[in-house]
Amino acid sequence: MKKVLSKQNSFLNDFKNDLGNTSLLEIDVPGGGTVYAKCEWENPTGSIKDRAAFAMLERELTNARKDHIHFLEYSGGNLGVSLAYLCSNLSIDLDLVLSKSTSRSILEKLKNYGANIHLVDKSKGFYGVIQQTINLSKNNNYTFLYQHQNTANINAHYAGTGKEILMQLNDIQIDAWVAAAGTGGSLMGVYKALKDHQSEVELHLVMPKEAPYGSMEPPNSEKRLAGTGGFGLGRKQTFIKEYEHFIKEQWLCSYSEALEGMRDFYNKTGIKIGTSAAANYNAAKKISCKLGPGSNIVTIFPDQGSEEEWDLAF
Repeated sequence: MKKVLSKQNSFLNDFKNDLGNTSLLEIDVPGGGTVYAKCEWENPTGSIKDRAAFAMLERELTNARKDHIHFLEYSGGNLGVSLAYLCSNLSIDLDLVLSKSTSRSILEKLKNYGANIHLVDKSKGFYGVIQQTINLSKNNNYTFLYQHQNTANINAHYAGTGKEILMQLNDIQIDAWVAAAGTGGSLMGVYKALKDHQSEVELHLVMPKEAPYGSMEPPNSEKRLAGTGGFGLGRKQTFIKEYEHFIKEQWLCSYSEALEGMRDFYNKTGIKIGTSAAANYNAAKKISCKLGPGSNIVTIFPDQGSEEEWDLAF
């Protein structure tokens, strides 16, 4: 048993050492100022979700009260990959609940890592995926991570992502922080870190045009930005709702606009970014032009996109 624990601790330490400290890409905007984008694909499994996944697992493993842990969580894709990778290397059982609309490439990764997968009809939207997971969590054999309520999620971005940005920019004045939101963990965690340091920084939310934050429309199964979107029927993410009065503006981006943004950014820079990153960059450029030369806008590039997104982009 001691050898097993020693191996687990060694893996967790290695993962933690490889986590974060991602590059900050500096991009000049014609007619505006400068956009700084955090390149989160540099994390171990290729996305920003490694931060929340590691933080939630580390907390549970540190406070574990039973010998056998069986994790349960829902995912839109990237968080599932992060959790599955971690649990596979830690020899921990994992059940994941996802929509049937989840891309084939993501599902293959999850299966290769040995995760048990539950699929929910895409017509129920992501809120339906969450509800199905909550129902499964009533089985006491599971340790449910519940990312939308788990403060380890938002704390990881306050103490990690946000503080990294401040260190990388040194004393540069930050005029606005703009990001897409799934749980709101990165959006609000980073914002709180930046605001503690520079109280006048603006907060801008990016959401899919197909599923805006706070929309009264029912859930739909339309294609949208990866890892983000509102719940529908007026339901709101807890982390965002608590601070929504700070949001300067909600920027909406359609899936087709994001695919076009991916393609354009790659053609200009040779760098691949995913749909949420493209939407973030699109909003950041508009804010930069609005605030004018000398302005500094910070955003995040959560990943480099899935195989399916790039097939559609070109």
